[in-house]
Amino acid sequence: MKWHDKGVNIRRILTTALLAIAFALGVGLVSSSTAYATTPPADTQLDIPADTQPPTTENDFMILERDVTSCISSIPKPGCGREPTSSSDRGGWQQLLLFFIMFLGMAFIFYRVYRSIRARDKNMV
Repeated sequence: MKWHDKGVNIRRILTTALLAIAFALGVGLVSSSTAYATTPPADTQLDIPADTQPPTTENDFMILERDVTSCISSIPKPGCGREPTSSSDRGGWQQLLLFFIMFLGMAFIFYRVYRSIRARDKNMV
C-alpha cells in the first residue's frame, strides 16, 4: 500500500502550498517599505569644518571597560560587554528562563525516547 492509495490528492496539496508561498511573498513585498535617503534642510546643517571638531572616543550605547575598536570581533573579549539593565538584555532573566525551558524540553524528549526504547525491548522478549 502506498501513501497515495488512500485518496490523497497530491495536485491539491501542491496547489495549496504554491498559493500559500505566493501569498506570503506577495504580502512581504507589499508590506516592505522603501527608505529614501534625504539630506537635512540647509538651515540645520552646521558650517563647522570637520578638522576643528575633536574626535569623539565615548560610546553612548555601551558602557565598556576597553576601547570600542578593540572590542570589534566575532568572539567577545572580556570587558567588552555591559551588565544587563533590562530583562530583554543579553544575560538577563528572560534569556536564562529560555535556556531553562529548552533544557526541560530536551530532557522530556530524551525521557520519552528512553521509555519507548525500553517498551520496545520489553515487547521483543
